[in-house]
Amino acid sequence: MADLNESTLTKLSTEGMSQQCSHCPLPANISKHGTAAETFTDAYYACLQNAHHAIGTYYAPKETLPDGKVVPGLQWNGNTIEDAAAFQKMFENEMPFTHFEVQSLDCHVLNPTIPTTSKESRDVEKSFSMLVVVSGYVRLEEPKNGPMKGFTDTLILTPNKDKGSKKGPRRDWMIQNQNFRYVV
Repeated sequence: MADLNESTLTKLSTEGMSQQCSHCPLPANISKHGTAAETFTDAYYACLQNAHHAIGTYYAPKETLPDGKVVPGLQWNGNTIEDAAAFQKMFENEMPFTHFEVQSLDCHVLNPTIPTTSKESRDVEKSFSMLVVVSGYVRLEEPKNGPMKGFTDTLILTPNKDKGSKKGPRRDWMIQNQNFRYVV
């Protein structure tokens, strides 16, 4: 197994500027030098606030893994959500207004050593996954001065296998697993 070199890790942490969804306006304060995790979460929470109809595009396509697990795995405040379409429908119907304020974000590469050959080296990035832990506040009612609730959101991001094809979204990363919890 070959350890990832510094330049590959740097590339992974700074790629992802194409995360923006055409339906989800990003905040104006996103820097060109933001990390992939920051860029993804900025776009994702903007979508949760402003484009409920596009939420499903942030999730990996539903599939059954060799060990029998179905992904994406979605937990929302202790409730299992069947798939991205069901999550999007829940958000559209049950959460007509949301305002998220991300306070902290922590990101770790989950598989920093993977087997590679020289032939495979250009595709190394496609084998990564990232653990992203987000915490902050969410407002679930209008007006803008409504009460804020704390939240924590744990995401596992995997590379978008369909990026570059006409089939999938243009973003680099997709949510494979999510566990969102309101903080009491």
